[in-house]
Amino acid sequence: MNTSEFLQWLRLYRHDLMNDLQIIQGYATMGKYDKSNEKINQLTERLKDERLLQALNADQFAYWLLTLSLAEKQLEVTYDIDVEQSNLSSIDQQMKTDSENIIERLFKHINEYEIKPIHIVVSGHKSILLSFEIALKKDQHEVFMNDLTFNGKLQDKTSENESLKLTIEYIN
Repeated sequence: MNTSEFLQWLRLYRHDLMNDLQIIQGYATMGKYDKSNEKINQLTERLKDERLLQALNADQFAYWLLTLSLAEKQLEVTYDIDVEQSNLSSIDQQMKTDSENIIERLFKHINEYEIKPIHIVVSGHKSILLSFEIALKKDQHEVFMNDLTFNGKLQDKTSENESLKLTIEYIN
């Protein structure tokens, strides 16, 4: 990441954080303390997830995911980190490349698909699992998966009515 990319990311991040803080302040000013506390809890959870993501030592993947979740509001990206290992540097590039390919595929067909939320989970112990849960109509699942390849091993694909879940396995 060069300086210009970092500063662009930092501007997006600060803008997003300021929006959250202004919403909290607005609720508190109006005496809506339940709403204010709920927003504080959401922000605290997000910051905790960001800390866990940064602790993975997968800098390229972390930068990609943080940038995606900040910049691509139309995708409604959320993520969870549940990993016992703290050094994923050996699979960092693979995770980033596979993730980029999935999202590129979504953007290629974004006008055809009614894409709403995407939830990404990094989990595992000895091997690392990278899961994508994409809100996508069932009749679009096979078209989406067509010609999609991975650096990791596609461990599982679950197709439900309004959701496609892909799990890719990496040996660290």
